[in-house]
Amino acid sequence: MVSQGIWRSCTVSAIVMLSPLALAQAPRPSIIVQPATTQQRNILVLYYDEAFLFVGRHYGDGRDFAGPTEPGLFVHSKARDRWLQITAISTEGAQLGKSSGDMVASVGWDFTPFSQRPYIEQPLKTTGSLMFPDRIQYDSRSDRYELRHASTWRRPGAETVLYIRRGDLVEAFARAQGVRP
Repeated sequence: MVSQGIWRSCTVSAIVMLSPLALAQAPRPSIIVQPATTQQRNILVLYYDEAFLFVGRHYGDGRDFAGPTEPGLFVHSKARDRWLQITAISTEGAQLGKSSGDMVASVGWDFTPFSQRPYIEQPLKTTGSLMFPDRIQYDSRSDRYELRHASTWRRPGAETVLYIRRGDLVEAFARAQGVRP
């Protein structure tokens, strides 16, 4: 009996001592990336600032002799002169929208089920097209990029907003180059 009491006491002490460590863990990365080559064909410049350039790559035109391209969301680091493909963005803190029946749109979308998942693939896919951010802005106070999709509809509930921490981009480019950030 005494040994069980000591064991419980030690276990409770260990849990209490580890709790601050569990709380101090870093949040999950806001992006999942993979190395990419220079983007030159079928791209749309979405945003740029002094550090990064964001572009979307679409399928292309069937008349292109080089053939179609695989769609993707890409970012270029000006400091490291490298490209990464952003394959997914965290849903943490995201606002996930959906189209409504009263909207006159050629395609529909519903990204709300992704609230139950840690990440959402990029680019966003609707019922018949790709959706790239129509507005990206950097917020220096939160040190993150805000990617707004379907904001031009100006409809409550239609817009999807995702966030990328700038530090995650810096770290991803450092890792891609084999350097510590």
